[in-house]
Amino acid sequence: MATHFYKIEQDLKTGKKKKACERLRNLINEYPDDLSLRGKLAQIYYAAGFKDEAGKFWILSEPQNFEMKEAVEIYRSSLSNSRNAILKDIVFRGDKNKLPLYTLNIIKELEADSFKKTKHIPNFKRKGREKGNYTESKDSFFSEAGFILLIAAIILLPFLGIVKLGEIIDSIFFK
Repeated sequence: MATHFYKIEQDLKTGKKKKACERLRNLINEYPDDLSLRGKLAQIYYAAGFKDEAGKFWILSEPQNFEMKEAVEIYRSSLSNSRNAILKDIVFRGDKNKLPLYTLNIIKELEADSFKKTKHIPNFKRKGREKGNYTESKDSFFSEAGFILLIAAIILLPFLGIVKLGEIIDSIFFK
């Protein structure tokens, strides 16, 4: 992960904030339990003036300063303080058992209110596959046969067209 942080720092130094944010979002998807990644992304958004987006990524962190509190309040109000909308927007895919007590309480509060008002709690599964734990899809017989028939039709159509054209010319001029 150190190389990722190095690339992110280089992106920020060269003014490529969007690229740095993309890298951090990918890391958040890969390591959803690491709340420090969300904090780093929130700092970038806050520094760029996107306080509501910073609040989105700080909402699961215990407020350390006025900026964090302000950003979270702006974020909550941007979604009309709808707990269901917040849960859908923050997309937490991590293991709740690994979270600090403060974050766990925030998620429980959001889920309880969401269920109370909508009878639904958004649930997100981890993205992607574990490395080395996948199988390649195999083509079925029918997909191979369909591909062969398509190629044969492409090859035969011009030939059949010439034969039919010959029949039409023969019927017009030689009858």
